[in-house]
Amino acid sequence: MNRVRAGATKIVEQYGRDGCLSSESLASAEFGVWDRLTPGVLLIMAVGLATVEDPAFAERIAESDDTTLARLISGDFRALELGAQDVAMSWEQAVAWLWEYAQSSDVWPNTLSVLMSQAEDLWFEGLDSGDMTRPQVRDGEFGPWDASEVPSRVERLDYGVLRVPRLDGARIHPLRADGRTVGVIVSLGGHAFSLQAFRVPLGPVWGMVRPKIIQGILDQGGTAEDAESSLGAEVRARIPVVKDGQRVLQPTRIVGCDGPGWLLRGGYGGPEALTDMVDPRAHYLFTQTVVDLSAATEGPAGATQEITNLEIRWPAAE
Repeated sequence: MNRVRAGATKIVEQYGRDGCLSSESLASAEFGVWDRLTPGVLLIMAVGLATVEDPAFAERIAESDDTTLARLISGDFRALELGAQDVAMSWEQAVAWLWEYAQSSDVWPNTLSVLMSQAEDLWFEGLDSGDMTRPQVRDGEFGPWDASEVPSRVERLDYGVLRVPRLDGARIHPLRADGRTVGVIVSLGGHAFSLQAFRVPLGPVWGMVRPKIIQGILDQGGTAEDAESSLGAEVRARIPVVKDGQRVLQPTRIVGCDGPGWLLRGGYGGPEALTDMVDPRAHYLFTQTVVDLSAATEGPAGATQEITNLEIRWPAAE
């Protein structure tokens, strides 16, 4: 058995022995690492396979009203709330169900081993297919959306020009520049994702803007290059910032998408920002945001030939 499968099995066995996940299991699972197979990813895929192979098991989960796990096994990692305690409880529920399934089988060690092996095969099949990294933006299924379009039924927070999807456990802060509120910053644990909307008189412009972004970062002493991910053409950079009085290079993924008369730009920063696989929460935030130019306080299109950073409306209660 390879290291990842052995690690995942050890976590399940530890839960079965102690009745809860230990801090060591939570750390070794490497939950939240999106660009490679980890014990945590394998555990969730194994639970998902168990629900497919055993309808009765799936029915028990459904009857339990365990909505967190139901969303997790469908690949919806937004189900994980972002506070450390909430995340731990969500993963603990998943491992508890996997332990119960393995125990209910006639030959428990073999059942778990087979599930882990199948889950690993499924992961690499998905990786080899390219589905995990191919662009998924404005393709009919994913946005970002214009207000004139009909987006999927998603609960969104209204910031005027930007309507940002609600994300369980996330905190949203205003992004300010030159005395104006020009976007939002969504805190994602150790990472953050910013969103800004620009009016574009003559588009599309993202292909023209990226080289300027790259040069600006290089001029600051950072590194930057063109790349592509599930969020489309992007810039992967290490941007100079000052933290605790020291100058460091912050890993940052800068994404953009052209819409009818607008450009939506996002910036995802944090230790794992530059992985090939995009954090599912960041993908959700970007592709489910709606841009509404009719809510802009700046002049109408055609009043200027410049790309204009639009001011958002920050709710008085927040």
